[in-house]
Amino acid sequence: MASKILLPLLLLLAAASPAALAAFDALQMLADKPKYGTFSKLLAQTKVAEEAGQLRSASLLVVTDKAAKPLASLAADKLRSAVANHVLLNYFDPIKLDEMRTRTALLPTLLSTTDKRLGFVNYSRADDGQMYLGAPGAPCIAKLVKVVAARPYSVSIMEVSKPILPPGFGDPVPAPGRRAKGGKAKIKPSASGLDESKIAAPGQAAGATGEVFPDNPGFAPVAAPK
Repeated sequence: MASKILLPLLLLLAAASPAALAAFDALQMLADKPKYGTFSKLLAQTKVAEEAGQLRSASLLVVTDKAAKPLASLAADKLRSAVANHVLLNYFDPIKLDEMRTRTALLPTLLSTTDKRLGFVNYSRADDGQMYLGAPGAPCIAKLVKVVAARPYSVSIMEVSKPILPPGFGDPVPAPGRRAKGGKAKIKPSASGLDESKIAAPGQAAGATGEVFPDNPGFAPVAAPK
């Protein structure tokens, strides 16, 4: 994995202390990072920042101002859902993602508390180690760029190359089997909807193609890239 992603995280891990595990204030953590100004305004406008602050642990996926247009242009009835889907309900960083037993996983988001069909993000790791994320029913084409800020083991903020929007929320969905830039594997979409009967209970053992996170409310495996 690229050192520009891992090095800042390793420095944060080394400096971790109990005081660093305070409440999650996304707006404060992004206050001195103007390149994410549009995303910060959307977090405040939709009150997602306030909701995220009540989580015991979380990971926030942010985009730069340049990449935020598809998100910022959403209608009001879709904006809150789209922003909430960028908050993962557990602590993740590139190291934790890289250490997964499998190359794919379905990660619950803040949106899953109100929409169990759309409130998930697909994670996929390509042959070259590059990590991608995407909404159910769409290819994983949002590239994990870098760690922006972190309170290790509690909160992380990571930049992705583009917003993670469910089908119908923004740009047209790329055709299945599209090759993600920078990767050697074709990242295929998962099913367009979620079958709640297939979502494993918290703590259930993982199958051959999925990873289970006991702290999360649910999980359903997705097919590994070929």
